[in-house]
Amino acid sequence: MERRSGFYRVFLPLLVLCLLSAVVTIEAGGWVPIKDVEDSHVREVAQYAVTEHGRLKHLQLKLEKVVEGETHVDSGITYRLVLTVEEKGADTKDYTIIVVEENAKLHLKSFKKVVDKSENSHRAM
Repeated sequence: MERRSGFYRVFLPLLVLCLLSAVVTIEAGGWVPIKDVEDSHVREVAQYAVTEHGRLKHLQLKLEKVVEGETHVDSGITYRLVLTVEEKGADTKDYTIIVVEENAKLHLKSFKKVVDKSENSHRAM
């Protein structure tokens, strides 16, 4: 039994790395762009963020699409995604979210509205 658990300690992290390599391009250090934002796991992370934020803020939100994203691997995998989200009865808006995945559990760290550059230019006037 001990040999089998040692096998899984080595095999599972390697499997995760192989799966990640199919989703991202490896670059030296920092954030790595996600190649396929329509990947099922990326959408799962995005849906988690929308559902969790809606639950915390008592909002009815719907994920429309994942616009772009990147990952950073450290003690877990950190996802930084730009999402288009619809709030019930309102227009769609883009949000930048940060979700950390550690030990197969997701944790929402940030959910912020993307500021439209045209809004900033009007404020400056």
